[in-house]
Amino acid sequence: MRKNILLLCFLLLVAASFGCGNTKVKVYENTEDFQFTHEEGNITAVVTNIDLENNIIEFMNCQSGERINLGYHGGVGVFNTYGKDIGIGGLVCGDVVDVVYYADTERLVSITIDTDTVIVDNVNKLTIDKQKLQATCNGKSYGMYGYVTVYDEDKALDIMEINTEDKVRLYLYNNKLVSVVIKEGHGYVSLYNHDSYIGGMVEIGYDVIVPVTSEMLVAVKEGNYTLRITKNGYSNTKNITVIKGDETRVDISTIAVPTGTVTINVTPADAKVYINGNLDEDHVYYNLYGSYSLRVEAEGYNTFRGSFKISEPVKTYDIKLKKDSDSDNTTEDTESTDDTTEDSEGTTDESSTTEDKKGSDSSTDDKKTDNVITVKTPEGVGVYLDGEYVGTAPVSFPKTVGTHTITLYKTGYLIKSYTIQANDDGKDDEYNFSALTSVLDTIQ
Repeated sequence: MRKNILLLCFLLLVAASFGCGNTKVKVYENTEDFQFTHEEGNITAVVTNIDLENNIIEFMNCQSGERINLGYHGGVGVFNTYGKDIGIGGLVCGDVVDVVYYADTERLVSITIDTDTVIVDNVNKLTIDKQKLQATCNGKSYGMYGYVTVYDEDKALDIMEINTEDKVRLYLYNNKLVSVVIKEGHGYVSLYNHDSYIGGMVEIGYDVIVPVTSEMLVAVKEGNYTLRITKNGYSNTKNITVIKGDETRVDISTIAVPTGTVTINVTPADAKVYINGNLDEDHVYYNLYGSYSLRVEAEGYNTFRGSFKISEPVKTYDIKLKKDSDSDNTTEDTESTDDTTEDSEGTTDESSTTEDKKGSDSSTDDKKTDNVITVKTPEGVGVYLDGEYVGTAPVSFPKTVGTHTITLYKTGYLIKSYTIQANDDGKDDEYNFSALTSVLDTIQ
């Protein structure tokens, strides 16, 4: 008890000593207001990333290719070329802008769409030559920076991932390509149950006209199309929808080429009948609808050369040869004479076949070389050259001068395509592409 009373008295004395004393406050006179100034920086740059979650925007300097991250806040003005504030939502990756920022704090002050950058919109069939640093479209060529950015929405792409089927927007800084934005991308079309058309042609829209092969995967701009497939004068159509980045598999079984039987009655009876150059001893020919060459010959008679068309399940043609002394051969069709044509010059007439016309339209002047193109990686993926299967990587195939699309395909993975430029430089070309992305990795 005594100890507690002594402690209480001590605390009271301490409190009294603090409470009774005079508190002195030091006053500073002749003070001046201090104003802090920032050092401003400004660049013309490509918008390369907009991260509003962390309030950071990344830019690439158009002149140097260097990248810089700058802090963003709601007070930063974002203006179009007319000085109107469009907000951060008015910017997309790939835009070229004039940036003002505080160099000491790396904070944005303002962003304005650059008025001197030339924009070329709605460009189709863009081709890139990385070796020459040259971009070509609509018959015009542009130089390009070695650090060109490519964006599909907010996704950055390698410049080789631009497909000639894509519709793009070009940004030209100092008349050189610095940025590409994909406005409409591409998907892929494959055919199955299409054996009856192999060797024919398939047309998708107005741009894609390619041969029908057993394994094919064709890049097509996204959208709705009428697919037209043709062989030997017979054609049919299907409506399809191509979705960006996806594979559209088209079942051709419902429009397969039908078959028919043609009987060739000849006079004299021992005349030999050749159809598409092959001897037909029975004079009965069974095949797909379409046009076929016909040659009938017999000793002592003028040779008949022409063509006929299978266009219905059963049909008969009568061919009567004339002896050498007679002037002309005659052709009698028991049902119709319109489908059999004779070539007076003694050559097969196949001018009416659709795939011949398409073949001439789709021919190119590409020069074949003695070199090869090799796709080394990713190993194990199927490799398609301009839509035609060439093998599993690593794989090599003949090098043909020109612009080509290499498509990589593997079940369970996203399809990827690259556009390459093959030059007549006497060298073999080798490519190592990035690994494909598993479909499972895209599921969130």
